[in-house]
Amino acid sequence: MPKRKSTKRAAKAPARAQRRPALSPLIRSAFEVLEHGLWHFLRSDTSTDMKFALLHIDQAIELLLKQRVLVGGKSIYKNPKETISIWGAYDILERELNCRFPEKPNLELLHEERNNIQHKYANPSPDDAAFHVEHAMKFINRFVTDELGLALADFLPAEFLEKVL
Repeated sequence: MPKRKSTKRAAKAPARAQRRPALSPLIRSAFEVLEHGLWHFLRSDTSTDMKFALLHIDQAIELLLKQRVLVGGKSIYKNPKETISIWGAYDILERELNCRFPEKPNLELLHEERNNIQHKYANPSPDDAAFHVEHAMKFINRFVTDELGLALADFLPAEFLEKVL
């Protein structure tokens, strides 16, 4: 049987595009859980969705804070198997890296709500969840821009941002 000529052309090497530096796993995870939390918040006002929204948004804040600790050249580990808590991150950022958190009182309320959900089976109301999401997103937007040099619009769906910022 005669051989057929290949009609495939040799692939050209792609032009070198200028790429952004690779994101750390912490920051990627922060944006993933933030998006998932917002998805729950925007999806419905059931207690289950409100729980997951607040759990994930609080987790995103903790990861963003830890990323800033790393950017500041500090370790996020207390020991070889345990990372610092959200409180440890605040402490390092405020005392050693001179970061300021005017939003901290509302973020503390969110973290307490997260603890109530996680450890005491709390069911946040849609109104309470809306309060926490509004204040958390204002903080996240500022912090990501000012402290990490990133833009939320590069990582989250525009339709989510339009509804929460």
